[in-house]
Amino acid sequence: MADVRPRSLIPRTRLDELLSELRVRLDAVLATRDRVHALLDAVVAVGRDLDLETVLRRIVETAATLAGARYGALGLVEGGTLARFLPTGLTEDEIAAVEHWPHGLGLLGLLIKEPRPLRLPRIAGHPESYGFPPGHPPMGAFLGVPIRVRGELFGNLYLTEKRGGGPFEEEDEAVVVALATAAGVAIENARMYEETRAREAWLCASAEVTTSLLSGSDPRDVLTLLARRAREMAGADVAAVLLPVAGGERLRVVIADGVALEDIAAAEIAVDGSLSGRAFSGGEPVVVTGLDESEIPAVVSGRMRIGPAIAVPLGATGAVRGVLSLGRRSGRVPFDPGHARMLGSFAGQAAIALELAEAREDAERLGLLEDRDRIAKDLRDVVIQRLFAVAMTLMSTIRLVDDPEAASRLRHAVTDLDITIDHIRTTVFALHSPPEPPAPSLTLRLPTPAHPRA
Repeated sequence: MADVRPRSLIPRTRLDELLSELRVRLDAVLATRDRVHALLDAVVAVGRDLDLETVLRRIVETAATLAGARYGALGLVEGGTLARFLPTGLTEDEIAAVEHWPHGLGLLGLLIKEPRPLRLPRIAGHPESYGFPPGHPPMGAFLGVPIRVRGELFGNLYLTEKRGGGPFEEEDEAVVVALATAAGVAIENARMYEETRAREAWLCASAEVTTSLLSGSDPRDVLTLLARRAREMAGADVAAVLLPVAGGERLRVVIADGVALEDIAAAEIAVDGSLSGRAFSGGEPVVVTGLDESEIPAVVSGRMRIGPAIAVPLGATGAVRGVLSLGRRSGRVPFDPGHARMLGSFAGQAAIALELAEAREDAERLGLLEDRDRIAKDLRDVVIQRLFAVAMTLMSTIRLVDDPEAASRLRHAVTDLDITIDHIRTTVFALHSPPEPPAPSLTLRLPTPAHPRA
């Protein structure tokens, strides 16, 4: 009897083990199913919007949720560095405490140079770890996944601090990689939509400027409209139109639009070495991602910290008449190549405005000369001849007048006619002389700046 009970327990023990293993496998299957459903929902949510800013925010938030990360960020890559950093999971106080966002050095720079998934149990344990910026909260586990758009690196997803502790798992990496693939498509769709919408806005603004040009508006009004529309369309904080002075060695702000205008109104800057001067001399747009971190002088900076900036020549190479310069506050997104193309076309409108203004002034001067010639001809051929004939008639009449007083009056009248003829001849000579110099140009009519910039 003693051997019966253990034998009866063996099948039950094995059955319990099998049931326990089955339960674990079922839980894993259910968890995988739930995760797949969550991934599908995330893909749909990411591609639902066409606003690029909303899409980018949703991507990083969704990635952090799927991977169970406490912190997440999307770093946008441009020119081999991080041009923008979109964090999630940080409180407002934590964000305010961070001195500056990463620039793409160390571990983050490795993902830019070698864009492939990277999973680490501890950030500090990697040899490329560069540390954190001052004020940045400490972070341990790390998962980085690149996002590509049309085969080109657009940015990287950075996820840290796995909820519940521990490192990120292989499944976390697979889910985030799948999300990054869908995110690339969503970003491309949002960019195409924004480009189409921006192109329509640029066309409307160009049509408005063209209408102003054809209506014969004052050049200053046209340039003011152009600067305002360019700033609005490009999302800039400040815009300025600069024209050459001092024999083309300096540029002066003739039109300013945006914020902190008191710093740049009528300001001057040297052509040599400046942002606007490079566009003026080279005849090509010049784009700077961080003006505040460079040593390039620019009038659009003033006392306001300007980061992204762009200067576009007014006119083609060899016939540049001025520069359209725009700037954004430090920390904002840089100007992209699309802005340079659109602004280049828009700046051509300003060049046309200046050309039309000069042509209109030339036509007015030519019309004035023609009127002077016609008036001089009429005075010489008609008026003087008639006055001379009247004077001759009066002189012949004097001999027929016996009254001395009447004869004296006739002689006085003849003298007055002779003086009048001399005055008319002087007027005719003046009309044939070159006209007065034209009024000062738009640039020369501006006040001299109190503090010229070098």
